[in-house]
Amino acid sequence: MPEEEKKKLLILQTSGIREPRRTYAPLYIATTAAAMDLDVTIWFTMEGVSQLKKGAAGKIELVPGSGVTLQTWLDRARKAGVKFLSCAQAMEAEDLSMDDLVEGCEMAGAAGIIDLSFAADQVMYF
Repeated sequence: MPEEEKKKLLILQTSGIREPRRTYAPLYIATTAAAMDLDVTIWFTMEGVSQLKKGAAGKIELVPGSGVTLQTWLDRARKAGVKFLSCAQAMEAEDLSMDDLVEGCEMAGAAGIIDLSFAADQVMYF
């Protein structure tokens, strides 16, 4: 389907590595939506940016001993075509730079995310 015809899903993710059980559902939903041929973007804001820090997500398992980490789900989502945006203000609060983040992330501030929310067909918030 041409990109301009795809439905757009924007997911706002506020939880990060300090609340790992709240990080999986948005990634699972985003990955599923991308597999359904939707144009999916996750904007990681507030503490959500912490899961994008290099090396952090690989240490987080939802079920201890399962071997399936938060990094596993980030990789699945990215492979499915999900776009990752990191909140500029949250990055500042967490003392992170773009060099600190996993590959493939872009940065967006409040004005950018407001524009994206108006362009989206659906916005979900976690």
